Amino acid sequence: MLPFALSKGEVAIARAISDHRSSSIRELSTIIGKSQSSVSQMVKSLEKKGFVETKKEGMKRVVNISNINYALSLQEMFKAEPYVPWEKLISNSSMAVLFRNVMREESFGYEISSISSWRVIRNLSMHGMFITPPEKQLAGNRRLSRFISEYSDHVGRKYLMEKLPGDAIILWRSGYRCLFKIRDITNKKTGRLPVDTFPTALTVSPDYGIRFTALESYYYHDPTLTELTIEDAILHTLLIDPESQTYGTYALLLAFKNEKELNTDLLKDKSRNYKLEETVGNFINYIKSHGNKRAWPFPEPDELREQAELYGVVVG
Repeated sequence: MLPFALSKGEVAIARAISDHRSSSIRELSTIIGKSQSSVSQMVKSLEKKGFVETKKEGMKRVVNISNINYALSLQEMFKAEPYVPWEKLISNSSMAVLFRNVMREESFGYEISSISSWRVIRNLSMHGMFITPPEKQLAGNRRLSRFISEYSDHVGRKYLMEKLPGDAIILWRSGYRCLFKIRDITNKKTGRLPVDTFPTALTVSPDYGIRFTALESYYYHDPTLTELTIEDAILHTLLIDPESQTYGTYALLLAFKNEKELNTDLLKDKSRNYKLEETVGNFINYIKSHGNKRAWPFPEPDELREQAELYGVVVG
């Protein structure tokens, strides 16, 4: 989170630019009461993060809010609520806590302590922007919610672009988590994968008694995890393409091959992380009814048994 967080000084500069368009470094230095060298460094940081853009006008370089969606949302928020101490509310670790709570994405807050989180929520509550637990939601601040939504999307994308191999194809992402594939059937390139990355889906099927043929290797990145389970492998197989009967069949074969070890309650609980609740509900009904309760994208029972014979899986 650190490379994307805003310091109090950066928030102050963004607010000043929102109020005084085309401000020079000298003018910003006067407005926020910081040295020109300090302001220059903060402007460079804001420009790198996409919030501002600079251009030469005559003998001086001026700074404006950029045209990127999250920068414009931040500007609108400043203008609509000028008396809110935004420098205190959205700087440093506050941004990660807002990301996690607004987007319902735990990976955004994995480096934030419970004490830091409590302080941020307390400060927001003091300004009427948080309702009491257990909901912990922003209270009616539509502009702040929109800014956090847009900026968190940018941060998640930027984080993964910097972490993943250049040939990685992201199949699903949320926050700092993602499922991706690379064309690497020999697994010789795993040394260039980021830490907290695990082989999953069809790639780990041999570990669970089946060897599926695949032209790509599948991986899951999540900085909050230490290992994956059979439930994860099944969910990630479904997540490759939730509307595909092929991957639905692969997931069922994994489940029937490991039926004794499979925890359907855990499977259902983890499905919420991927918004697969309905699909997994149908998946569990299929398993328990041996295909009599069938919904798309899962195959007809006879089709599944035909595939099961090919892979040496017994379907009751």
